[in-house]
Amino acid sequence: MTTVSFQVAAIDLDIRIFSTVNITSVTVTPLSGNYHLLSDTVKIGDVYQSIPLELTVEKTKVRVKKNGVDLGTFDNITLTGQGFLNTLTIAPSNPLKKERVYDDGLKVSVSGGFLQIVNHVNIEHYVSGVVESEGGGKYATEFFKVQSVICRTYALHNLHKHLKDSGYNLCDDVHCQVYRGRCKSNAVMMAASQTVGEVIVDSELHPISAAFHSNCGGQTMNSEDIWSVPTTYLKSCTDTFCLKKPNAVWIKKIPKKEWVDYLLAKYQYPVKDTNVLAKALIFLQPVRKINFCETPLIPLKNIRNDFKLKSTFFSLTCVGDTVIMKGRGFGHGVGLCQEGAMRMVELGWSYLKIVQYYYRDVKIINFEDIHLY
Repeated sequence: MTTVSFQVAAIDLDIRIFSTVNITSVTVTPLSGNYHLLSDTVKIGDVYQSIPLELTVEKTKVRVKKNGVDLGTFDNITLTGQGFLNTLTIAPSNPLKKERVYDDGLKVSVSGGFLQIVNHVNIEHYVSGVVESEGGGKYATEFFKVQSVICRTYALHNLHKHLKDSGYNLCDDVHCQVYRGRCKSNAVMMAASQTVGEVIVDSELHPISAAFHSNCGGQTMNSEDIWSVPTTYLKSCTDTFCLKKPNAVWIKKIPKKEWVDYLLAKYQYPVKDTNVLAKALIFLQPVRKINFCETPLIPLKNIRNDFKLKSTFFSLTCVGDTVIMKGRGFGHGVGLCQEGAMRMVELGWSYLKIVQYYYRDVKIINFEDIHLY
Protein backbone atom coordinates (compact mmCIF):
# COMPACT_ATOMS: atom_id res chain seq x y z
CA MET A 1 0.00 0.00 0.00
CA THR A 2 1.27 3.44 -0.93
CA THR A 3 0.37 6.33 1.34
CA VAL A 4 -0.29 9.66 -0.35
CA SER A 5 -0.57 12.92 1.57
CA PHE A 6 -2.33 15.99 0.21
CA GLN A 7 -2.63 19.55 1.33
CA VAL A 8 -6.20 20.88 1.47
CA ALA A 9 -5.79 23.48 -1.22
CA ALA A 10 -3.98 21.09 -3.56
CA ILE A 11 -6.69 18.51 -4.31
CA ASP A 12 -8.25 18.91 -7.72
CA LEU A 13 -10.43 16.29 -9.36
CA ASP A 14 -11.05 15.36 -12.97
CA ILE A 15 -14.79 14.81 -13.40
CA ARG A 16 -16.22 13.74 -16.75
CA ILE A 17 -19.28 15.90 -17.39
CA PHE A 18 -22.21 15.29 -19.74
CA SER A 19 -21.00 11.71 -19.40
CA THR A 20 -24.24 10.13 -20.64
CA VAL A 21 -24.49 12.33 -23.76
CA ASN A 22 -22.69 11.69 -27.06
CA ILE A 23 -21.59 15.23 -27.91
CA THR A 24 -19.91 16.26 -31.16
CA SER A 25 -20.13 20.04 -30.77
CA VAL A 26 -20.13 22.34 -27.75
CA THR A 27 -19.70 26.05 -26.99
CA VAL A 28 -17.62 27.07 -23.97
CA THR A 29 -17.70 30.66 -22.72
CA PRO A 30 -15.81 32.09 -19.70
CA LEU A 31 -18.08 33.91 -17.24
CA SER A 32 -15.42 35.07 -14.81
CA GLY A 33 -11.66 34.96 -14.86
CA ASN A 34 -9.47 34.73 -17.94
CA TYR A 35 -8.27 31.40 -19.31
CA HIS A 36 -5.15 30.08 -20.96
CA LEU A 37 -5.98 27.78 -23.88
CA LEU A 38 -3.43 25.00 -24.29
CA SER A 39 -2.87 21.77 -26.19
CA ASP A 40 -0.71 19.48 -24.11
CA THR A 41 1.68 22.05 -22.63
CA VAL A 42 1.74 24.36 -25.67
CA LYS A 43 -0.20 27.59 -25.28
CA ILE A 44 -2.63 28.33 -28.12
CA GLY A 45 -3.84 31.66 -26.77
CA ASP A 46 -5.97 33.41 -24.15
CA VAL A 47 -9.73 33.35 -23.80
CA TYR A 48 -11.40 36.26 -22.05
CA GLN A 49 -14.81 36.73 -20.47
CA SER A 50 -17.79 36.41 -22.84
CA ILE A 51 -15.59 35.17 -25.72
CA PRO A 52 -17.07 31.86 -26.98
CA LEU A 53 -15.05 28.83 -27.96
CA GLU A 54 -16.67 26.37 -30.34
CA LEU A 55 -15.28 22.85 -29.98
CA THR A 56 -16.22 20.16 -32.50
CA VAL A 57 -15.14 16.65 -33.39
CA GLU A 58 -12.90 16.45 -36.45
CA LYS A 59 -12.13 12.73 -36.90
CA THR A 60 -9.93 11.99 -33.86
CA LYS A 61 -9.14 15.63 -33.07
CA VAL A 62 -10.84 18.67 -31.56
CA ARG A 63 -11.42 21.61 -33.90
CA VAL A 64 -11.31 24.92 -32.03
CA LYS A 65 -12.88 28.20 -33.11
CA LYS A 66 -12.56 31.30 -30.94
CA ASN A 67 -15.20 33.94 -31.52
CA GLY A 68 -15.74 32.45 -34.99
CA VAL A 69 -12.03 32.33 -35.92
CA ASP A 70 -10.65 28.87 -36.69
CA LEU A 71 -7.61 28.04 -34.55
CA GLY A 72 -7.06 24.54 -35.95
CA THR A 73 -7.37 20.96 -34.76
CA PHE A 74 -5.69 19.45 -31.70
CA ASP A 75 -5.40 16.09 -29.97
CA ASN A 76 -6.64 17.71 -26.78
CA ILE A 77 -7.24 21.12 -25.32
CA THR A 78 -7.10 22.49 -21.80
CA LEU A 79 -8.65 25.64 -20.38
CA THR A 80 -6.82 26.84 -17.27
CA GLY A 81 -8.26 29.73 -15.26
CA GLN A 82 -5.96 32.60 -14.35
CA GLY A 83 -8.18 34.58 -11.99
CA PHE A 84 -9.23 34.20 -8.36
CA LEU A 85 -12.69 33.04 -9.45
CA ASN A 86 -12.88 31.10 -12.68
CA THR A 87 -16.22 29.98 -14.08
CA LEU A 88 -17.46 29.07 -17.53
CA THR A 89 -20.63 27.99 -19.30
CA ILE A 90 -20.83 24.84 -21.36
CA ALA A 91 -23.60 24.58 -23.95
CA PRO A 92 -23.76 21.41 -26.10
CA SER A 93 -25.05 22.25 -29.57
CA ASN A 94 -24.99 18.75 -31.11
CA PRO A 95 -27.07 17.38 -29.57
CA LEU A 96 -28.69 20.50 -28.17
CA LYS A 97 -28.69 20.44 -24.37
CA LYS A 98 -29.30 23.02 -21.67
CA GLU A 99 -26.15 24.91 -20.78
CA ARG A 100 -24.49 24.47 -17.41
CA VAL A 101 -22.03 26.55 -15.40
CA TYR A 102 -18.83 25.04 -13.99
CA ASP A 103 -16.03 26.20 -11.72
CA ASP A 104 -12.32 26.06 -12.54
CA GLY A 105 -10.87 24.38 -15.63
CA LEU A 106 -11.68 22.10 -18.51
CA LYS A 107 -10.04 19.30 -20.51
CA VAL A 108 -11.47 18.22 -23.86
CA SER A 109 -10.46 15.40 -26.19
CA VAL A 110 -12.10 12.95 -28.59
CA SER A 111 -12.99 9.45 -27.47
CA GLY A 112 -14.96 6.98 -29.58
CA GLY A 113 -15.93 9.70 -32.05
CA PHE A 114 -17.38 12.05 -29.42
CA LEU A 115 -16.09 14.83 -27.21
CA GLN A 116 -14.87 13.75 -23.81
CA ILE A 117 -15.36 16.80 -21.59
CA VAL A 118 -13.67 16.80 -18.19
CA ASN A 119 -14.06 19.44 -15.49
CA HIS A 120 -10.75 19.92 -13.68
CA VAL A 121 -12.19 21.22 -10.42
CA ASN A 122 -11.18 21.91 -6.84
CA ILE A 123 -12.67 19.27 -4.56
CA GLU A 124 -14.61 21.82 -2.49
CA HIS A 125 -16.29 23.29 -5.57
CA TYR A 126 -17.13 19.73 -6.62
CA VAL A 127 -18.58 18.86 -3.20
CA SER A 128 -20.98 21.79 -3.13
CA GLY A 129 -22.00 21.07 -6.71
CA VAL A 130 -22.79 17.44 -5.92
CA VAL A 131 -24.75 18.24 -2.77
CA GLU A 132 -26.96 20.64 -4.71
CA SER A 133 -27.28 18.27 -7.68
CA GLU A 134 -28.27 15.40 -5.40
CA GLY A 135 -31.25 17.41 -4.12
CA GLY A 136 -29.72 20.19 -2.08
CA GLY A 137 -31.50 23.52 -1.63
CA LYS A 138 -34.53 22.63 0.47
CA TYR A 139 -33.10 21.25 3.69
CA ALA A 140 -31.35 22.59 6.80
CA THR A 141 -27.69 23.54 6.73
CA GLU A 142 -26.82 20.80 9.24
CA PHE A 143 -28.11 18.16 6.83
CA PHE A 144 -26.03 19.69 4.04
CA LYS A 145 -23.02 19.30 6.31
CA VAL A 146 -23.75 15.58 6.52
CA GLN A 147 -24.03 15.38 2.74
CA SER A 148 -20.86 17.42 2.22
CA VAL A 149 -18.76 15.15 4.42
CA ILE A 150 -20.17 12.02 2.76
CA CYS A 151 -19.65 13.41 -0.76
CA ARG A 152 -16.06 14.43 -0.03
CA THR A 153 -15.35 11.05 1.52
CA TYR A 154 -16.83 9.23 -1.47
CA ALA A 155 -14.71 11.22 -3.90
CA LEU A 156 -11.46 10.42 -2.12
CA HIS A 157 -12.39 6.77 -1.60
CA ASN A 158 -13.06 6.46 -5.34
CA LEU A 159 -10.26 8.56 -6.81
CA HIS A 160 -9.22 5.75 -9.17
CA LYS A 161 -12.68 4.60 -10.24
CA HIS A 162 -12.24 5.68 -13.89
CA LEU A 163 -8.60 6.69 -13.86
CA LYS A 164 -6.97 3.59 -15.30
CA ASP A 165 -9.41 3.03 -18.18
CA SER A 166 -10.50 6.58 -19.03
CA GLY A 167 -8.03 9.03 -17.49
CA TYR A 168 -10.42 10.88 -15.18
CA ASN A 169 -11.41 10.29 -11.55
CA LEU A 170 -15.21 10.21 -11.56
CA CYS A 171 -18.18 10.70 -13.87
CA ASP A 172 -21.09 13.05 -13.21
CA ASP A 173 -23.94 10.53 -13.16
CA VAL A 174 -25.39 8.04 -10.66
CA HIS A 175 -22.58 5.60 -11.44
CA CYS A 176 -20.46 7.91 -9.28
CA GLN A 177 -22.16 11.02 -7.88
CA VAL A 178 -24.64 13.26 -9.68
CA TYR A 179 -22.88 16.53 -10.52
CA ARG A 180 -24.52 19.16 -12.69
CA GLY A 181 -22.12 22.03 -12.23
CA ARG A 182 -21.51 25.04 -10.04
CA CYS A 183 -23.53 25.30 -6.83
CA LYS A 184 -26.03 28.18 -6.62
CA SER A 185 -27.39 27.53 -3.12
CA ASN A 186 -25.94 29.72 -0.37
CA ALA A 187 -26.97 27.18 2.29
CA VAL A 188 -25.15 24.36 0.51
CA MET A 189 -22.02 26.44 -0.06
CA MET A 190 -22.04 27.46 3.61
CA ALA A 191 -22.29 23.83 4.72
CA ALA A 192 -19.45 22.80 2.42
CA SER A 193 -17.25 25.65 3.66
CA GLN A 194 -18.02 24.90 7.32
CA THR A 195 -16.89 21.29 6.82
CA VAL A 196 -14.05 22.07 4.42
CA GLY A 197 -11.59 19.19 4.14
CA GLU A 198 -13.51 16.89 6.48
CA VAL A 199 -13.79 13.19 5.61
CA ILE A 200 -14.91 10.03 7.39
CA VAL A 201 -12.14 7.52 8.07
CA ASP A 202 -11.87 4.05 9.57
CA SER A 203 -9.49 2.96 12.30
CA GLU A 204 -6.58 2.90 9.82
CA LEU A 205 -7.31 6.46 8.62
CA HIS A 206 -8.59 5.33 5.21
CA PRO A 207 -11.59 7.13 3.72
CA ILE A 208 -14.58 4.85 4.14
CA SER A 209 -17.03 3.75 1.49
CA ALA A 210 -19.67 6.23 2.67
CA ALA A 211 -22.75 4.41 1.41
CA PHE A 212 -26.13 6.05 1.85
CA HIS A 213 -29.73 5.55 0.76
CA SER A 214 -33.06 7.33 0.98
CA ASN A 215 -34.89 5.47 3.76
CA CYS A 216 -34.00 2.26 5.62
CA GLY A 217 -37.53 1.50 6.83
CA GLY A 218 -36.37 1.25 10.43
CA GLN A 219 -33.23 -0.87 10.12
CA THR A 220 -30.07 -0.49 8.06
CA MET A 221 -28.11 -3.43 6.63
CA ASN A 222 -24.57 -4.80 6.81
CA SER A 223 -22.51 -4.17 3.70
CA GLU A 224 -21.90 -7.91 3.27
CA ASP A 225 -25.66 -8.55 3.16
CA ILE A 226 -25.89 -6.63 -0.13
CA TRP A 227 -22.42 -6.53 -1.70
CA SER A 228 -20.67 -9.54 -0.09
CA VAL A 229 -17.94 -7.19 1.15
CA PRO A 230 -17.71 -6.95 4.94
CA THR A 231 -16.52 -3.72 6.54
CA THR A 232 -15.96 -2.63 10.11
CA TYR A 233 -18.17 0.43 9.72
CA LEU A 234 -21.17 -0.47 7.50
CA LYS A 235 -23.11 -2.40 10.13
CA SER A 236 -26.83 -2.82 10.68
CA CYS A 237 -28.47 -0.50 13.18
CA THR A 238 -32.00 0.26 14.32
CA ASP A 239 -33.34 3.57 13.02
CA THR A 240 -36.70 4.88 14.24
CA PHE A 241 -36.05 8.38 12.93
CA CYS A 242 -37.13 7.68 9.34
CA LEU A 243 -40.38 5.85 10.06
CA LYS A 244 -42.71 8.78 9.39
CA LYS A 245 -40.86 10.14 6.39
CA PRO A 246 -42.22 9.97 2.80
CA ASN A 247 -40.31 6.84 1.73
CA ALA A 248 -40.92 4.84 4.90
CA VAL A 249 -43.55 2.50 3.45
CA TRP A 250 -44.66 1.24 0.05
CA ILE A 251 -46.88 -1.39 -1.49
CA LYS A 252 -46.76 -3.35 -4.73
CA LYS A 253 -49.25 -5.82 -6.16
CA ILE A 254 -48.49 -8.41 -8.83
CA PRO A 255 -50.54 -11.27 -10.29
CA LYS A 256 -50.09 -14.55 -8.42
CA LYS A 257 -49.36 -16.32 -11.71
CA GLU A 258 -46.54 -13.90 -12.50
CA TRP A 259 -44.97 -14.52 -9.09
CA VAL A 260 -45.25 -18.29 -9.32
CA ASP A 261 -43.94 -18.36 -12.90
CA TYR A 262 -40.99 -16.22 -11.82
CA LEU A 263 -40.04 -18.58 -8.98
CA LEU A 264 -40.27 -21.59 -11.28
CA ALA A 265 -38.41 -20.10 -14.24
CA LYS A 266 -35.55 -18.47 -12.36
CA TYR A 267 -35.11 -20.75 -9.34
CA GLN A 268 -36.87 -24.00 -10.27
CA TYR A 269 -39.02 -23.55 -7.20
CA PRO A 270 -41.26 -26.65 -6.68
CA VAL A 271 -44.53 -24.83 -7.35
CA LYS A 272 -46.46 -28.06 -7.98
CA ASP A 273 -45.98 -29.07 -4.35
CA THR A 274 -48.89 -27.23 -2.71
CA ASN A 275 -47.31 -27.27 0.75
CA VAL A 276 -44.06 -25.80 -0.51
CA LEU A 277 -45.88 -23.30 -2.71
CA ALA A 278 -47.86 -22.08 0.29
CA LYS A 279 -44.59 -21.00 1.92
CA ALA A 280 -43.84 -18.83 -1.11
CA LEU A 281 -47.18 -17.04 -0.78
CA ILE A 282 -46.64 -15.78 2.73
CA PHE A 283 -43.36 -14.21 3.79
CA LEU A 284 -42.96 -12.09 6.91
CA GLN A 285 -39.99 -9.83 7.59
CA PRO A 286 -40.35 -8.12 10.99
CA VAL A 287 -36.59 -7.55 10.91
CA ARG A 288 -34.41 -7.45 7.83
CA LYS A 289 -33.44 -10.74 6.21
CA ILE A 290 -30.98 -11.50 3.44
CA ASN A 291 -32.81 -14.28 1.62
CA PHE A 292 -36.42 -14.98 0.71
CA CYS A 293 -35.70 -18.70 0.74
CA GLU A 294 -32.69 -20.86 1.59
CA THR A 295 -33.58 -23.92 -0.54
CA PRO A 296 -33.51 -23.03 -3.33
CA LEU A 297 -31.44 -19.97 -2.42
CA ILE A 298 -33.37 -16.84 -3.41
CA PRO A 299 -31.64 -13.59 -2.32
CA LEU A 300 -34.01 -10.74 -1.59
CA LYS A 301 -31.77 -8.36 -3.53
CA ASN A 302 -32.49 -10.38 -6.68
CA ILE A 303 -36.23 -10.09 -6.16
CA ARG A 304 -35.86 -6.36 -5.61
CA ASN A 305 -33.94 -5.95 -8.88
CA ASP A 306 -36.20 -8.20 -10.93
CA PHE A 307 -39.46 -6.59 -9.79
CA LYS A 308 -38.02 -3.07 -9.44
CA LEU A 309 -39.00 -2.81 -5.79
CA LYS A 310 -38.04 0.14 -3.61
CA SER A 311 -36.22 -2.08 -1.12
CA THR A 312 -35.64 -5.67 0.02
CA PHE A 313 -37.46 -4.94 3.30
CA PHE A 314 -40.95 -6.28 2.54
CA SER A 315 -43.48 -8.85 3.66
CA LEU A 316 -45.59 -10.82 1.19
CA THR A 317 -49.11 -12.25 1.30
CA CYS A 318 -51.49 -13.61 -1.30
CA VAL A 319 -55.12 -12.52 -1.55
CA GLY A 320 -57.04 -14.39 -4.25
CA ASP A 321 -55.06 -14.12 -7.47
CA THR A 322 -52.91 -11.20 -6.26
CA VAL A 323 -49.59 -11.19 -4.43
CA ILE A 324 -49.26 -8.14 -2.18
CA MET A 325 -45.85 -6.88 -1.13
CA LYS A 326 -45.90 -4.41 1.74
CA GLY A 327 -42.51 -2.80 1.99
CA ARG A 328 -40.48 -0.48 4.14
CA GLY A 329 -37.82 1.97 3.05
CA PHE A 330 -36.28 3.01 -0.25
CA GLY A 331 -32.79 1.99 -1.36
CA HIS A 332 -30.21 -0.68 -0.55
CA GLY A 333 -30.34 0.06 3.17
CA VAL A 334 -26.57 0.21 3.76
CA GLY A 335 -24.95 3.12 5.59
CA LEU A 336 -26.59 6.46 6.23
CA CYS A 337 -30.37 6.78 5.94
CA GLN A 338 -31.00 10.22 4.46
CA GLU A 339 -34.54 10.65 5.72
CA GLY A 340 -33.48 9.43 9.14
CA ALA A 341 -30.70 12.00 9.14
CA MET A 342 -33.18 14.71 8.14
CA ARG A 343 -35.32 13.88 11.16
CA MET A 344 -32.27 13.88 13.41
CA VAL A 345 -31.46 17.39 12.23
CA GLU A 346 -35.03 18.44 13.03
CA LEU A 347 -34.48 17.10 16.56
CA GLY A 348 -31.26 19.07 16.97
CA TRP A 349 -28.61 16.44 16.27
CA SER A 350 -25.25 17.68 14.96
CA TYR A 351 -23.80 16.37 11.70
CA LEU A 352 -20.93 14.79 13.65
CA LYS A 353 -23.32 12.82 15.86
CA ILE A 354 -25.42 11.75 12.85
CA VAL A 355 -22.40 10.44 10.95
CA GLN A 356 -21.22 8.42 13.93
CA TYR A 357 -24.71 6.97 14.45
CA TYR A 358 -24.84 5.39 11.00
CA TYR A 359 -21.15 4.50 10.52
CA ARG A 360 -19.54 2.40 13.27
CA ASP A 361 -16.10 3.06 14.77
CA VAL A 362 -15.26 5.99 12.49
CA LYS A 363 -14.05 9.52 13.01
CA ILE A 364 -14.03 12.71 10.98
CA ILE A 365 -10.67 14.29 10.26
CA ASN A 366 -9.19 16.67 7.72
CA PHE A 367 -8.15 14.89 4.54
CA GLU A 368 -4.61 16.20 4.71
CA ASP A 369 -4.14 13.62 7.50
CA ILE A 370 -5.63 10.58 5.72
CA HIS A 371 -4.08 7.57 4.04
CA LEU A 372 -5.10 6.88 0.44
CA TYR A 373 -4.45 3.58 -1.31
